[in-house]
Amino acid sequence: MDTYFEILQEKAKKIGANIKDCGYDKDCIKDILALKVKSDLENKSLEIIKEKANAIEVDTLNCNTKEEFLDAIEEKVKKVLEEENELYTSIELQKNFMPIDLG
Repeated sequence: MDTYFEILQEKAKKIGANIKDCGYDKDCIKDILALKVKSDLENKSLEIIKEKANAIEVDTLNCNTKEEFLDAIEEKVKKVLEEENELYTSIELQKNFMPIDLG
């Protein structure tokens, strides 16, 4: 099984995100994870949301409302998950193309 898929499953389990309907669709799982993070913050104060946004280095320059901050956080989570996926894919590809030492 894909290592990053397993990591996504663990992340979903950790935050209580329901990914059953996603099957093996990594993009679906990433979207559900980002939406879960956003929904978990919806009842928090704007100040706490701003702190969370700063903690994960969200670009908040154009954010003025609570909803704009939440949307920016959701997009940042998706971006980070996609970057992780690309990293793991790259590592797996490198492993598959390692030269065999026949010496």
